[in-house]
Amino acid sequence: MLLNLRPKVLEGSTLPDALRQLAEGFSCECTIACTFCQAGHLRGLSAVIQDELYRVAQEALCNVRKHSRATSASLSLGRGPSVIVLKIKDNGQGFATIKHQAAGHGYGMATMRERARRLGGRIEINTAPGTGTEVRITVPLPGTTQMERHNQ
Repeated sequence: MLLNLRPKVLEGSTLPDALRQLAEGFSCECTIACTFCQAGHLRGLSAVIQDELYRVAQEALCNVRKHSRATSASLSLGRGPSVIVLKIKDNGQGFATIKHQAAGHGYGMATMRERARRLGGRIEINTAPGTGTEVRITVPLPGTTQMERHNQ
């Protein structure tokens, strides 16, 4: 039930505007500078896609705050011909493996993976000790073929 609640910030706003506000609020709430960047036109995204991507960004930034020891983070949202890509990056401590980090440490990573799966997309977490972390979620736009998505 909680997964289906619409983020209040998206009521009457666009996903890019909501992500920009999220980055600004994150910067104000903690000592980690956070920026937002948009590439491409992002009009016409379904409410479901907007909601799920916003929630992934929230969870990823929560992980940055709790675990990364980062001094900066960034959100970027882009649109290709057949996909939407959301990236959340930090310059923190990174971690050795996703399996090791996820074991016994709550539901954040599993929830982000579930959100990506619900959209027919995929999530990649690129990290290593000392290198920071990048969470990248790629979501197909409705009406695109698997071959088109794979070529992105």
